[in-house]
Amino acid sequence: MSASARRPAWVAAVVALAGLSAIGLAQGFPNREAIEDNLTQRSSAALEQAGVSGVQVSFAGRDGSLLVPTQADVNRAREIVLKVEGVRVVEARAVDAAKPSRAPNVTVRVESSRVTLEGSVPNEAAKNALSQVGSGQGLIVDASVSDAGLAGLPAVVRAMGGKSVNASIQLRDGEIVLGGVVESAAVRDAVVDAAGQAVGAGKVVDRLQVMPAPGTIERALVDLPKITFENDSATFTAAGQAAVALAAEILRANPNAKVRIEGHTDSNGTPETNLVLSQARAQAVLNALVAQGIAPERMSAVGFGETRLQVPGATDEDHAINRRVEFVVVS
Repeated sequence: MSASARRPAWVAAVVALAGLSAIGLAQGFPNREAIEDNLTQRSSAALEQAGVSGVQVSFAGRDGSLLVPTQADVNRAREIVLKVEGVRVVEARAVDAAKPSRAPNVTVRVESSRVTLEGSVPNEAAKNALSQVGSGQGLIVDASVSDAGLAGLPAVVRAMGGKSVNASIQLRDGEIVLGGVVESAAVRDAVVDAAGQAVGAGKVVDRLQVMPAPGTIERALVDLPKITFENDSATFTAAGQAAVALAAEILRANPNAKVRIEGHTDSNGTPETNLVLSQARAQAVLNALVAQGIAPERMSAVGFGETRLQVPGATDEDHAINRRVEFVVVS
């Protein structure tokens, strides 16, 4: 009789069972991962379709775990996922309120009556509230950020009024930074006050400028630092570039003003060469202002060469005075 014949029947049964178990385990792990992935995808899709966004979904086998942005959506999220075919049980909880949240990061841009918003907010309710004052297409929901300061932003936007120029409201790290040009000192005070109520008076950075009163643009342009160029060139010096940037700010603050940019040279060189150089310099100023956002139809450029000298002398100081670019307000 062979050894295999003498082996008890129960030993053979145990060996067979162990083999079947090994096969089942080898096949079961991949199947489980596939099931978990499938349930996660279908549950996330069901939540999004029902309008419950920002939920973190995970599965262990057929048992689901949900991390919901707000307590108010916990029960609803659980019910939605329980209805997904194949789900056995669901545990749902809100994001831990005690867990430190990042401050929201929102930028509001105000150009006359056009308001656009971008950045991150904690939930759909906050996004909808901000969208009441402007286009909220640039806002995204991020459950890890808090709502600190968000409730006060609409009041800041309304305080800006409908005549702001290149204005912005930036809520960052618990502070509000204000920039751009507003209609009057009274509007500026109202904006700063509204921002202080949103985040606290000590957390407002005021960089607002007040639009010059009618009739003062001429004086502002006359008082500009001189726009200077490299020798015999239409290339700006560093000081010339800075002066053009200041001119752009003045023109932005007076959106209805139109100007003629006049170029002048000294009497060195030939009249023909000086005429060409003066025109090139006036055009260079116009082009630089267009590059900084000033509408080209608001400006014209003309060169007068040496035909309009301010002083008749021939010293270096006299020549420096005669080399100039002037702004003439035409309307």
